[in-house]
Amino acid sequence: MNDVIVTQWCGVFSKIFDRVDPLRILEIGSWEGRSSLFLLTYFTQGHLTAVDTWAGIDYYLYNATPDARDLEARFDGNLAPCAARLTKRKGSSLHVLPQLLDEQQEFDLIYVDGSHFADDVLMDGITAWRLLKQGGIMIFDDFLWPCYPRARANPWWAIDQFLTYHPGEYKVLAAYDQIILQRKTKFTDRVTADLTAVQWQ
Repeated sequence: MNDVIVTQWCGVFSKIFDRVDPLRILEIGSWEGRSSLFLLTYFTQGHLTAVDTWAGIDYYLYNATPDARDLEARFDGNLAPCAARLTKRKGSSLHVLPQLLDEQQEFDLIYVDGSHFADDVLMDGITAWRLLKQGGIMIFDDFLWPCYPRARANPWWAIDQFLTYHPGEYKVLAAYDQIILQRKTKFTDRVTADLTAVQWQ
């Protein structure tokens, strides 16, 4: 989190939500909880579900220190004042997000900031989109961050693929280091819809 992100978020949120709305928030990748704490402080009646392994990520592990390896304890300490409005789902988003779908959960606001490897970002985005309510907000972090030497492995590639796959389903509210989308349509199972439309001979 930094002042630029906070300013951008506040500007977008104030146009879509009220701070006392009982929002359901999903955060994919919570690290030590700075963004989690901001979201629960800003939305005073919100409830946040945090999905993380709290095991660190590859480009930090090369310089791992005892402090960097203590992420979950720091997260718990930082979020202690908001613990009653917090649910932790410890595990890979590739496993946890489908569980949330099976539980028929829905969210008003989703922040995608987990693995920065393109394939993972794309999977997180596609699955999270199915969890997002119509009119809800989804934020992709590190849109232009060159994490890896191979361009195809970076977040921007995955986000571009996501946007191409979902034409007409979103409105871009902001785009810089992050891209913020508002969902215009309700999720429908495309396969089921397509099969229903087939005229069998």
